[in-house]
Amino acid sequence: METKRRRNEAAYFLLLLTFVLAAASRPSLTALVFLPVMFLHGFTIDKVLPRVLSRKLTARDILLLAVNAVPYVYFFTPLALIPATAFLLSIALSYARSNVLPQLMGTVGISLLYLPLVQIFGGVRTIDLGVYIVWATYTLVEGIYVEYKLPYRKVTENQLRISWLSSLVLNAISVAISPLLVLPLIEPTIRFMKPGEKLSSPAQIRELGRRGTKRTLLVFALLFAVVLVYELQLV
Repeated sequence: METKRRRNEAAYFLLLLTFVLAAASRPSLTALVFLPVMFLHGFTIDKVLPRVLSRKLTARDILLLAVNAVPYVYFFTPLALIPATAFLLSIALSYARSNVLPQLMGTVGISLLYLPLVQIFGGVRTIDLGVYIVWATYTLVEGIYVEYKLPYRKVTENQLRISWLSSLVLNAISVAISPLLVLPLIEPTIRFMKPGEKLSSPAQIRELGRRGTKRTLLVFALLFAVVLVYELQLV
């Protein structure tokens, strides 16, 4: 009997948060127009990413990826090339038989959609750049954290720490833009610098996912609050 493939709920979740954050940054009718595009992105990632990771891309998959690019041709912004590059790297690294990097590039590619969407919805402000750096670096290193925790991955504690410390160098720009952006960096800094032991068995992965969802929602909520503070001109 054929086993039904599980939906990539994590990808849908991250895509939804990225879209909501962008729409909050620049509320507009264009954001509503892009809602079906986000559903298309989610469907595509759900269908195509497993085949990317297993190096079994088909002509139909490539056509579906091309259809996803059509809205960005009409609403063109060079910023769209940033997530596009991440997704292309995910494909290239997969065929180079890398195990961890394709998954990481696919994940961060979703969060990198934030700034292009903000530009399309109404234009980028300085605070949006700060939010972008925090959101993208957090999702990237959160992905590394998950890979570290998995008992069958060879990601080390020091690799995780170095990755987050490197991201904090970039995030110094964010904090310089707005000191409020230090708030979403606190919990990840504590957790990534002291990540604890790897999971003892694959049976604990589900609980790891639940905790990761709550922590990502915390970072999202703090970024959302910062966006609202600037949108309402409270600072």
